[in-house]
Amino acid sequence: MKHVGLLVLGSFINSLGTGLTAFGLAVVILRAYGTASSVAAVQMSAFAPIVLLAPLAGVLADRYDRRLMMMIGDAGSILGLGVILAALSSPRPPLGWICAGAVISSCLAALTEPALRASVTDLVTEEDYVRSSGLLQLASAAKYLLAPAVAGFLMPLVGPRGLLLLDASTCLVTVACTLTVRRALATEEPQRTEPHQGEDHNVMAGWLAIASHPALRSLVVLMTLATLAIGVVQVLLKPILLPTVSTAEMGVVETVAATGMLMGAALVTAWKSAQPTTLLAAGLAGTGAAMSLLPVGPGAWWVAVCGFLIFACLPLSQAGAEVLVRTRVDNAQQARTWGTISLVTQTGYLVAYLCSGALVDHVLQPLLEPGQSLSTSLGAVVGTGPGRGAALLVGLMGAALALVALAVRLQRRRIASPQSH
Repeated sequence: MKHVGLLVLGSFINSLGTGLTAFGLAVVILRAYGTASSVAAVQMSAFAPIVLLAPLAGVLADRYDRRLMMMIGDAGSILGLGVILAALSSPRPPLGWICAGAVISSCLAALTEPALRASVTDLVTEEDYVRSSGLLQLASAAKYLLAPAVAGFLMPLVGPRGLLLLDASTCLVTVACTLTVRRALATEEPQRTEPHQGEDHNVMAGWLAIASHPALRSLVVLMTLATLAIGVVQVLLKPILLPTVSTAEMGVVETVAATGMLMGAALVTAWKSAQPTTLLAAGLAGTGAAMSLLPVGPGAWWVAVCGFLIFACLPLSQAGAEVLVRTRVDNAQQARTWGTISLVTQTGYLVAYLCSGALVDHVLQPLLEPGQSLSTSLGAVVGTGPGRGAALLVGLMGAALALVALAVRLQRRRIASPQSH
């Protein structure tokens, strides 16, 4: 676990740096262009390459040294930050150059996640899979929990370019952590420079590994539903809150909700002896219940409590699914399989980002306006007026997740089956 701990430390520091850049760029773009679409363009430029390149990154991590792939990804992402840094020298930074820098940075950063997840399987025993998963989730939460507060404090002092330089420095620290682990393991494991006889290292290998195992296919579907649900929450929290609270109050509510990830990661590490199907079902059920309750209570405090519970329960389902994947996929195919799983499951975020707003604006919100046919019956439960359509969609997604959790509980033996076909 000591090697995994060092890799997690590097991931935590890198996640914090990524959050600093995201905060600084959002402020700069809003000041320069004043539109949500310009901010969304930068966010998509930073997110889409990581999703789309995940299968290829997984193949490379299985073909070559996994720690080397992580080092290349972390160090190479500095190139994209350099492009963004140059663009920020202009009083009105060119949006195209900022997006290009984000694409370059994320294309190289895409190498890291499949290699990091597969490295966990390399470095720990099966008994430590759950605890390792909790530590990784805790590390990834840094950009949501600490980065906004740190960036808000530092930006007046160092400016957006200073935040980017700090991000670049965190990449170097992460490389140093990974290099230390790689050197420590040099005499403990064989080099992975040549494929084993009969191994398939093409980009479709991850798809084939998933397709050959019915239980693994089911897990991927469940993980995608979970990312879709959390994507809906991320998109709609602001529309739910803004009609009734100030911007400062909204920030406090979002921070309180995000701290649930810390609680969830702690629960995962403490509940390491639980069966993975139990973790999966409990996490989905808790997330679904909290989402279902969100639209029925009054005030921002209720949203904060429900948001906290949502983010606290989600790591349980993620950890259960990850353990089930690790125990069903051969170690030689771990990285490419994780790359494919990342591609599939994170499309849930893309669907949420693209569809949630339109569904609320054009379907659900009109139903809850005063005078509409359903506003009396639905309004008695979720209320009427601005923001209530968004709350209703969160509640509907929660009810769907609760049903999925029930199905997982009823089909736990089939999902836990190690047999592939």
